[in-house]
Amino acid sequence: MRVGQSDGEGNDGAQRGQESLLLPISDAGEAYRLILERVDALVRGRSGIADRAVPACPGWNIRQVVAHLAGVAQDIVALNLEEKGTSPWADAQVARLGGHGIDDLLDMWRDSLDEVAANLAFASDAGVCQLVFDTLTHEHDIRGALKEPGSRAGDLTFKAALGFVTTMGDRFIRQARLPALRLCTPAIGSVELGDFHTARDHLALNISDFEALRSFGGRRSVGQLLALPWDGDPTKLMPVFTDVLPAFTNGGLRPPVNALVE
Repeated sequence: MRVGQSDGEGNDGAQRGQESLLLPISDAGEAYRLILERVDALVRGRSGIADRAVPACPGWNIRQVVAHLAGVAQDIVALNLEEKGTSPWADAQVARLGGHGIDDLLDMWRDSLDEVAANLAFASDAGVCQLVFDTLTHEHDIRGALKEPGSRAGDLTFKAALGFVTTMGDRFIRQARLPALRLCTPAIGSVELGDFHTARDHLALNISDFEALRSFGGRRSVGQLLALPWDGDPTKLMPVFTDVLPAFTNGGLRPPVNALVE
């Protein structure tokens, strides 16, 4: 991966040898706590929202999404991670905790934080950034269900989440010999995914941090992906979204059939 930085005169420089945008565990852990605080402020004490459907997570309501988030924290503490990222793993969390109220689930999540942090200290940067990626994605799933957008600007949470996406995306694009992509967002700057020296096709995409999260997080249909402001023909890059990205979440990030408008 190569990360470009503006030199102040409109030209892109490059930091050669920088292999990853992954944040260190301490920063990613702080990002994780920040998302909890935002979700807590968003849904705590609100009546009538628990059973509201979450369009980005078909079959789940807001209570079930929060149950998943609390369940992930509990499973990290219990080291129940063999099936992490799979649908059965998430479904088991919802089955275990879905009968609780939202405020109770938030309390369970918060009560797990110190032990989660202790266990994350022994995890990889990629693993902790993946946790931020999943949690941030679900924050915006909940916001979409409530029709209350917010926190879309690049901050520590987006740096962690998109650092994970670009690191894994670069790896899989190279392995699958797909077109190289220069992705530009405010939080991560200009990042080259794939090998620009050997790839037969090159593309560029300049989008917001939020749109990058939703596009690379399985929340945009193929039609929506193709409609992004690509520089170049994105058709050959679609396997990134339909085949490659699902690979690093055990099949959990396939684009929806119908467009998700947020």
